[in-house]
Amino acid sequence: MAGKIIFRNPLSFQNGTGFTTDPSNTEVNALTPVTFTYSIGQAVSPSSSVVFGAITSTDKFTIDNGSMILSNGGITGSFTQTGYQNIQSNLTVDGNVTIDGILIAEKVETEVSQAVTLFESGSTLFGDTLGDVHYMTGSMYSSGSLTLNAGISIIEISNDTTLADESTTAVVTENAVKTYLSDQTNTFDSYHRKSFAHTGSYVAASTASFYAVTASAPSGFTATNEDDFMFFVNGAIAEHDALTVQQSGSKFYMLVNNNSVGYDLESDDEIVAWGKFDNQYYLDLDGLTHEVTTTFSGSSATWVPVTYSWWMKSDQTTKNYAVFGYGNNKKAFTTNFSSNRPLMWNASNWYVFWDDTSAQDDGEWHHWMLYNQPQTLSESKLYVDGVLIDINLVRETGTLGTQNQSLTIGSYQNNSTNAARHFSGSIREFAVFGGDKTGNASLIYNSGVPYNLSDESDLQGYWRMNEGSGTTVTDLSGEGNDGTIDGATWNYVF
Repeated sequence: MAGKIIFRNPLSFQNGTGFTTDPSNTEVNALTPVTFTYSIGQAVSPSSSVVFGAITSTDKFTIDNGSMILSNGGITGSFTQTGYQNIQSNLTVDGNVTIDGILIAEKVETEVSQAVTLFESGSTLFGDTLGDVHYMTGSMYSSGSLTLNAGISIIEISNDTTLADESTTAVVTENAVKTYLSDQTNTFDSYHRKSFAHTGSYVAASTASFYAVTASAPSGFTATNEDDFMFFVNGAIAEHDALTVQQSGSKFYMLVNNNSVGYDLESDDEIVAWGKFDNQYYLDLDGLTHEVTTTFSGSSATWVPVTYSWWMKSDQTTKNYAVFGYGNNKKAFTTNFSSNRPLMWNASNWYVFWDDTSAQDDGEWHHWMLYNQPQTLSESKLYVDGVLIDINLVRETGTLGTQNQSLTIGSYQNNSTNAARHFSGSIREFAVFGGDKTGNASLIYNSGVPYNLSDESDLQGYWRMNEGSGTTVTDLSGEGNDGTIDGATWNYVF
């Protein structure tokens, strides 16, 4: 009986004046077919003239039981569907639909504002099974937290490039991670653990030393001990229970227990260590043509007070033109210039001498820090290994000029093949700061261990010279004045 409708108060036909029905007062429904005979009390023939008291006519079939009208193509009023209703084609509802039970649909679509569309690929409930796939077009705003399967709550997506909050409820963006790692590269790279073999020198009967920086130097790294190294004495491996390692500034000591080794060290004994040393690169300059040219402070720059910081070593005891300069020998710093005195020459008859210092020519690494105050030379300062060198002579009878060229390291004039204009020795960690930074001379000297200056304030130019290969030294100040190596060669020290 699918598709048949039975009213709660079904339609029935009853006898009336001049009208009879057989049967009479019987309900009409689709379950029990009934044949009705209607009589009007007079003969009816093709030629008869029959008159009814009232006739109601309509173009559509209509059944009206007083509370609901069922007509051809529509239902007016309300009704309750308690059974199963199968609609094979489209159902269009102009008003509201109230469903007290469960609505099961393969696909539901709406066209009102902020509507939700659930596709066939998933269920109508988010997350009822792990196999559900739900698609969403556009963005999603969540005013609360999002809890994932493992019970982890996420309350934000963070773009904090410092990662300073250390939040346990934030997911970071790609930009935040990339920026943070880029900012940490210089600090980490300085002491990235590497393994090298190195030969020590005899110090005493129970000590061998190494000019080295080990991976124990920076905070946050695991402390270095004898287990991080293998030591060989005259080619024979030394047992760890006979050794103790000790770092003192840039010196790395291996202390030997003579009773465990079986003999005292002698001056011709060779000690070789293999382990976690951090080798530092630098540039060797031959004093003939080698130099590093930069784009720092061009030809239009005027002399202003700045501080220079660098590490160098040299064994040349005569005039050593020039550690750095700006296109002219009267715009450069030179060691052993006259009577073994270092000189900062700013212009003709405009210079300052400092006292002689053995750091100019002893062939060892030293840290130099020079504050050049060209307007008032007596305020200039020179520090070597954190110690102030006394001013020897000041001359201010000339006229202070402008710089002819950009900064050249290792010569006072770039692109020059004149040997009398170049520095002979080794240089690394060359930096320029605005103003007087010599108050940090002892700190930057750091007991003889160079460190990365990228985070120091007032930094205007910084060439670490730690690339180890190639012809470019990067300006780590962020100003973009990279240096170009002309002839200088790479070397390294442990």
